[in-house]
Amino acid sequence: MELDTNPKNIVGSIIKASRLLDVFSNDRREVFLGDFIKETGYNKTTAYRLLQTMVSVGWLTRCPSGGYRVGMRVLLLGAIARADLDLRNEALPFMRQLAEEFGDTAFLMVPGPQGAVTIEAVVGRNPVRVHGVTVGTVLPYHVAAGPVVIAAFSPPIEEEVLTADRVRLTPATTVEKAALRAKYAEVRNLGYSVSIEDYIDDVAAVAAPILDAAGAPIASLSVGGPASRFTDPLLSQVVDRVAASAKALSARMNS
Repeated sequence: MELDTNPKNIVGSIIKASRLLDVFSNDRREVFLGDFIKETGYNKTTAYRLLQTMVSVGWLTRCPSGGYRVGMRVLLLGAIARADLDLRNEALPFMRQLAEEFGDTAFLMVPGPQGAVTIEAVVGRNPVRVHGVTVGTVLPYHVAAGPVVIAAFSPPIEEEVLTADRVRLTPATTVEKAALRAKYAEVRNLGYSVSIEDYIDDVAAVAAPILDAAGAPIASLSVGGPASRFTDPLLSQVVDRVAASAKALSARMNS
């Protein structure tokens, strides 16, 4: 289908808004009004009105410092676009191998506006299943290994989670802001996340991020099962295999 370049069919305000998004980069995740004006050449009134409109629809978020960050709706669209690049097809061999090796359930989750969205699951041979997490399930970003590892590697998601109300789902759920911030930092440092009964009683999981070329999370790859099984030496084996699989999948998605 040919591109329609007729000026009558082009909405100028959307082009202007897209130029604001172009100011962001992996190394420039928070941008201030003055920076937008300088980079785009818009006057202060135009830039401010565009920014406020983008905040109101979720394309951007306003930081306590007064700057702007990319919003959750942009992240969701990015996740959808990446999913169209055969993310499921690329991930399924890794998921089947993990499910077969450990007997537990392998999950693939992508960023969504309300939480991590489960887009694929491969059930292992173990008789105990992870009830409550199936394809289509949305998990909040402060619990479970998959959502936590996505938030830890996405500054916009982390900031939104830390400024929002958080529900304690089990006695092991981390809800305190300082503790959750420290948890995200630890996950980034380790490169993986381990959750033990923080979302569902008697369920544990290990997750690692699938990253794009800029280091932003496309998705998370995880293995979950009975908490009684997720102890060493098995836990260390699961961590190594999940992390290696996520790294290999990231490379395939970026090739």
